[in-house]
Amino acid sequence: MNEEPNVVSSSEIELIKSDTFVRTIESYRKLPSTNDLALQRATCKELDTPLLVLTEIQTAGRGRGSNQWWSSPGALTFSLLIDTKDSELRVGGDPRLSLATALSVRDAFRKILTGGDIQLKWPNDVYIGSRKVAGILLERSSISPDRLAVGIGINVNNSMSAAPDEIRTRATSLHDTSGSHFPLCDVLTTILKQIAIRFRMLTAEDSWLAEEWENSCLLHNRIVQVKSGKRLIEGVCHGIDEQGALVIDTQSGLQRLVSGVVLRFD
Repeated sequence: MNEEPNVVSSSEIELIKSDTFVRTIESYRKLPSTNDLALQRATCKELDTPLLVLTEIQTAGRGRGSNQWWSSPGALTFSLLIDTKDSELRVGGDPRLSLATALSVRDAFRKILTGGDIQLKWPNDVYIGSRKVAGILLERSSISPDRLAVGIGINVNNSMSAAPDEIRTRATSLHDTSGSHFPLCDVLTTILKQIAIRFRMLTAEDSWLAEEWENSCLLHNRIVQVKSGKRLIEGVCHGIDEQGALVIDTQSGLQRLVSGVVLRFD
């Protein structure tokens, strides 16, 4: 692994620590995957968490299923390693964790953008209009199962004009949307603060969370095709319920999906 420090300055690292709940920060110019490195660090019992792993360029980022996350300079790519025993967060396939994280990213966008229709695509993507701007991947450590890596990739100052054709037609960036340049450290700090708020709401079982992800559901009333395990489910999306499950009206009746990959939506 080629780990090349450093994407944020020492003063910015101290600012992030003082303004957010993060206790340890590792910053690199280039990494294959921030989640992979965070999960490697999860085996260290003495590690002071939450840990933030940050990189300017990610060369082998992953999405859900077999999807990959394309990134280029100007993107914001990071992972949070959280000890769920300390935060009282539940792990083990709870879709509400991804949705609460996605709401945090949406909240941050609302603070730094003027306008824009920001919605969530269950279970882990953030869209502006009809195009993806951010992706989230949650992975639990197999060796230290109480530690959870929350990976987030956001197109900030990079332009989709440089992306492969299949990505350029369905993705966007904050810069492409607004024409503005955003200090990455400010965007990161804003997101981290919103994550702290949303995760507190989640541990408190705040019912307002469910109302917000339902109201922000990109797939509502659309025909969707979802792969969940070995099953392929197709029907009309009836939104996201309070437990974070996607509700689909199929030919055989309503089905609740707690995990899966949306292959298509019309």
